[in-house]
Amino acid sequence: MKARVIALAVAITAALAWAMLATTPPPPVRADAPATAFSADRAFIDLSIISRAPRPVGSYKNARVRDYLARRLRTLDAEVREQTILLPAKSLAVLARWSGLAPKAVMAHNVIGLIAGRDRSRPALLLMAHHDSVWGSPGAADDAMGVATAIETARALLARGRPERDLILLFTDGEEVGLDGAKAFFAHHGLAARVGVIINLEARGAAGRATMFETGPDNGAMMQLYARHVDRPSTSSLAVLAYDLMPNSTDYSVAKALGIPGFNIAVLGAAQTYHSPGSTADIVDRGSLQDMGDQTLALAAALAFSPDLPPRTTNAAFGDLLGRTTITYPAGFGWVILILSAVLIGLSLKRARPTARELGAGASVTLSILMHGILLLTALNAISGSGGANYYDRLAALPRLEVMAALSVTTLVLLTRHCRRTGGALPLVVPAMLLMWAGLLSGGPLILLVLAGGAAMLSVRALPERDERPGEAAILLLFGGALLLQIGLPTAGPLLQWPLLLAALAIAARTLMPAAVGMIVTTIAAAAGLGHIFAQGHSIFLAIGADWPAVWMILLIAALPLLLPLLPECLPRWPAGAALAAALLLALWVRLDPIAPTIPTYSDRESAKTRD
Repeated sequence: MKARVIALAVAITAALAWAMLATTPPPPVRADAPATAFSADRAFIDLSIISRAPRPVGSYKNARVRDYLARRLRTLDAEVREQTILLPAKSLAVLARWSGLAPKAVMAHNVIGLIAGRDRSRPALLLMAHHDSVWGSPGAADDAMGVATAIETARALLARGRPERDLILLFTDGEEVGLDGAKAFFAHHGLAARVGVIINLEARGAAGRATMFETGPDNGAMMQLYARHVDRPSTSSLAVLAYDLMPNSTDYSVAKALGIPGFNIAVLGAAQTYHSPGSTADIVDRGSLQDMGDQTLALAAALAFSPDLPPRTTNAAFGDLLGRTTITYPAGFGWVILILSAVLIGLSLKRARPTARELGAGASVTLSILMHGILLLTALNAISGSGGANYYDRLAALPRLEVMAALSVTTLVLLTRHCRRTGGALPLVVPAMLLMWAGLLSGGPLILLVLAGGAAMLSVRALPERDERPGEAAILLLFGGALLLQIGLPTAGPLLQWPLLLAALAIAARTLMPAAVGMIVTTIAAAAGLGHIFAQGHSIFLAIGADWPAVWMILLIAALPLLLPLLPECLPRWPAGAALAAALLLALWVRLDPIAPTIPTYSDRESAKTRD
């Protein structure tokens, strides 16, 4: 018992440290840094000037920023061009909704800088960001951060010498109303045909890691370049796949549809600043600006000074480890990971010889945890006011919603090891009818009825008092999930395959090695696996957590085989009850607190909260 408690404490502490290192941006580099380096302090000067006031397309402030950008590009010896675009009716309607004024003809203006390379015949490298902001927001992060990063990157590149290929800086206009600048450039501008690769810079927040969340098609060789040159990566093939499946878009979406390879980098933390009137320069984390710049400069230098661009190769599976290195491999290599894991699991089960009843009981425990998790997180999200809530108000609540979700998961995991006095119902019916009532608020009663009924049936199943084998059952379920991912979505394989391999190593060590060695290996595997899962969970929550917190159950599938073997055999119920109570209080706090002052000026305040 004591050894397990110590091992669990060590694993959780190390996992949290891993996650913090992986999700913390680097410190900013001072303005007196070498000219060849990216300096957040130097870039911050441009960012501050660009974001002094809101600059929606067609406005006077927008024109002043364009003039400033043209002057800055000339200091880089760039040939400056401007492209004028008449906004379509759909974009004019957006402007009218923001301003409350009748639609009228508006012109957008792209600012383009062309810096000649050694060989003008080679495909050019394009650095892209949009210079307009939404109505009422200074847009320091979205997207003055991207524009400033592109300028400082170009300056640092030129300090290293003349690149092999042309460098184009494209600062688009009208992105916020309909990607109009990007659409016009790639459809009509003569330079578009010369673009060989793109680095697009965006933001939906003002702090945290800068994440490379999207690539072009056939990205295998491009990701190898990213892995070789980016020293502090933040990326995963799951993010690329998820973004492809989501309805969101950026300027790079226009180029990607044309098959142009590239990278899309964005900052997501401090999401309450998104489109906010409070998105001023002082709210931007300079460490995040440095992170975006370091990744951009590393990629730009590798692409600009290479005689040839990476060829198109099969899409890769990839992800960063600890925010310090990127592992990338052909998606088909996932089969090797699955086979190796299967061998280790098979050898372990052959030695342990669990009975079908034990595995079945363990499976019921694991499935009950997952089904209750979906139900509980959906219910708490509904209690927090998700139905009909103002989108931007939900973004402001993300930190509390993330803690709420973490406490919910903690509740379920702790309840799996309560002290049972008799043969036993698993006390995971956290009363099902109460959860059903709350869940109905989310608008999905049928699926919640199914989940509640299934969870209740699994919960009252009689379980043996000891040796219910939840760890073995959990790893078999994880293997099944990883197998399905490899068959259907192979580039998402690392999400489950990496924790599976660690869990397989741990179960083999516990079964085939002395007990002390097995516990040490299990602790190390749990620390690494849970640390990676925590970091992934944070990134996923920043991206989609306000709408679908139950996606964390996918990560819980990966975490349980690493966590369950370390849990003590007997835990009191009060810690789980305290965690659940805290989660409920957070949900009520989010629902009942005043609407966030950070929401955009054009946002509908009257329907921002559902209080009944």
